Amino acid sequence: MRATDAAWCVFCVGLVSAGQVLLRAAAIRSTSNAEVGWQSWLNGVTLLAIVVYGCAMLLWLWLLSRVPLSQAFAFFGLSFILVPLLAHRFLGDPVSPGTWLGATLVMVGIAVSTLPRT
Repeated sequence: MRATDAAWCVFCVGLVSAGQVLLRAAAIRSTSNAEVGWQSWLNGVTLLAIVVYGCAMLLWLWLLSRVPLSQAFAFFGLSFILVPLLAHRFLGDPVSPGTWLGATLVMVGIAVSTLPRT
């Protein structure tokens, strides 16, 4: 995999992770909203979450035209690190030591799965 393709994969995972945190923020906002039903989801955070997630999926489709899925998908393991980190930082979600242990194991798996093929 070329370095530029790897960088795009990391960027895409960053977008997906941001989208996940925005979706969580939208869900929190909707439950604290006085509106009931689907109207509680009509807010700027929900729209931003959908746009960010949608852009990430379009980027992912473009990436899959350049990179084998077996290599590109390994990068999605980074979301197991980014999502808890971002959710903790921006939403105050708790993060346990087990989450960090699991994230470390995921990083090892990414490293192993993206080793050059011989």
